Amino acid sequence: MDISLIVFLFSFLILLLGGMPIAWAMICATVLWMISSNELVFLLIVPDKIFQGMDVFILMAIPLFILVGEVLNAGKITDRLIHFANRFFGWISGGLAQVNIGSSILFSGITGVALGDIAALGRVFIPAMVKQGYSPAYAAAVTASSSIIGPMVPPSLIIIIYGAATGVSIGALFAACVVPGLLVGACQMALVGYQARRRGFEAFAADRSPRALMTSATQAIIPLMVPVIILAGILGGIMTPTEAGAVAAFYALIVAMLVYRSLKFNDLYAVFARTMTFSGKLLIIVGCGTVFSLVMAIENVPALMQNSIQAANLSPVATLIIANLILLFIGMFIDPTAAIILFAPILSTVAVSVGVDPVHFGVIMILNLNLGLLTPPLGICLFATEEIAKCGLPALIRETLPFLITGLLVLILVSYVPDISLWLPRKLGF
Repeated sequence: MDISLIVFLFSFLILLLGGMPIAWAMICATVLWMISSNELVFLLIVPDKIFQGMDVFILMAIPLFILVGEVLNAGKITDRLIHFANRFFGWISGGLAQVNIGSSILFSGITGVALGDIAALGRVFIPAMVKQGYSPAYAAAVTASSSIIGPMVPPSLIIIIYGAATGVSIGALFAACVVPGLLVGACQMALVGYQARRRGFEAFAADRSPRALMTSATQAIIPLMVPVIILAGILGGIMTPTEAGAVAAFYALIVAMLVYRSLKFNDLYAVFARTMTFSGKLLIIVGCGTVFSLVMAIENVPALMQNSIQAANLSPVATLIIANLILLFIGMFIDPTAAIILFAPILSTVAVSVGVDPVHFGVIMILNLNLGLLTPPLGICLFATEEIAKCGLPALIRETLPFLITGLLVLILVSYVPDISLWLPRKLGF
């Protein structure tokens, strides 16, 4: 490892840990690499490379999926999903906590963003759970933990970014993430049921007559058509992810503005402004990540890692153990989007070189990094829910720990039973 690569990596880590936004940390580390390696001519192509990194057709799906979530949030469509979840999940032990998780599973098909889940559902469920007798820390823990289902169950922004970064079929990744995402939700509901019996949490009282269930399902069917449109279009080969995002966004606008009339024309400015701001934050990371990855390629880092793995003669099982440990550590410090842009091309190449299916590894990486949203010091979901619950971070971490352990057990299962991820893609012909 030469001095320029050492300067590049250490400057990036120092700037990142010092609190600099990751996009600017990547660019600053690149500039320091140019100085240390006497490659200042590289500066001439940096702007072009940043633009090329963002100028990818598949990435156009990102603002469109974000727009879908913003429209349905602003149009209060989530209320119908919560009402639907009340009817179908509230009878289980720990009723309102189960409804919280069930709503996250349903809502994951709308936005595919963990913070979008918290923003839409956290302000509803955390106060409601506290009012029903749950502690603020437990209410926040359930909300934070269930929010990571969103980036797993398609449509998901992080899946699109992974596919764009590695060249893996996004349709195959969408199909592969369905079962693991639902498995995370099912295990969380089982954990809540166990905790409910020990702590005396009651079921959620509601009318569950056949007529009430049918009414609730009828009210929810229109918003639930959003993920159906996206998944049917992509998995059926009818639309690309970008086209599916456009159709879903148009459908969401029609539903919110004309069917329910819960979104006014004057509200659209704020909706589009939030969409552009969030999209800009993601895409600038993608663009700067392209430059960062180019430097890594110039310094031959992927080949060095691959040669080290091959020299050690590790089996696929041992390689996945090392990859999971690396990803768990990375997830504690770096946002999943940035981590995928930085490390997915390298780690996926190494995994594939020892015989791991690229789609399977994609699911492992996505699930692994999502768990990082629940682990300090990054812990974005912890901080977001604590801001609502005002319960104190230490108490929230204690209550979140069982959910984190459950997630790790699912990660182990998904890592070493490939059919959990690959069964559905194979059935669909990917």
